[in-house]
Amino acid sequence: MNLFYHPEATLGATVQLEVQEAQHITKVFRKRAGDKVEFTNGKGKLFSAELVMEGKKTLAHILEILRTEDIRHPLEIAVCPTKSNDRLEWFVEKAVEIGIGRILLVEAEHSERVHLKLDRLHKIAIAAMKQSLKLRLPEIVPVTPFSEVINNCTTEIKCIAHCYDTEKKLLRDTLVKNASATIFIGPEGDFSKKEVELAVQKGFQPVSLGTSRLRTETAALVAVNTFDIINQ
Repeated sequence: MNLFYHPEATLGATVQLEVQEAQHITKVFRKRAGDKVEFTNGKGKLFSAELVMEGKKTLAHILEILRTEDIRHPLEIAVCPTKSNDRLEWFVEKAVEIGIGRILLVEAEHSERVHLKLDRLHKIAIAAMKQSLKLRLPEIVPVTPFSEVINNCTTEIKCIAHCYDTEKKLLRDTLVKNASATIFIGPEGDFSKKEVELAVQKGFQPVSLGTSRLRTETAALVAVNTFDIINQ
């Protein structure tokens, strides 16, 4: 199956495809007017659609709902953006492929970067969603101060990974199958002790991802994969 995306796809609607998506359908997959294709709106719906050509415009008429996923993925990763854009983009791509509900970008005391091109991250997430045949486009929350993200967390399990020599459980022993979770991953310089203390006060469990010292984006992806394995 080849999956395509339009955020406004709904049953009975006719939507105009963006130039890049239209070229992908007509030039890469060589689809023509009248051909059937499958679309998602990134909100849990899989549609069957028929292509319609009007001059230089490529339209898709949504015919029926093939499948529905009602529940958003229960994992949130709160991660401090890396100094290199490429490394954060790699994490976003792989996290979406594995499965994630929200990516919260966090500004911590030791953050290396706070200004990001969210449009590019969004495009990478869309491409990864289509490639992995996911029906929900994860939300990417703009960079937000650490304390604000901590205070607004409402998931069932709340974890903060850090490298300080204190009592911690392994993440795999903290997560519970079918329970929603938020996992905080710090910058290369780690969270400050003050931030860790605040998180613990707010009910976060300090966790370890193992004995290896990991880069931010690697640690974040290990957390995503651990959650995915626990929920198999």
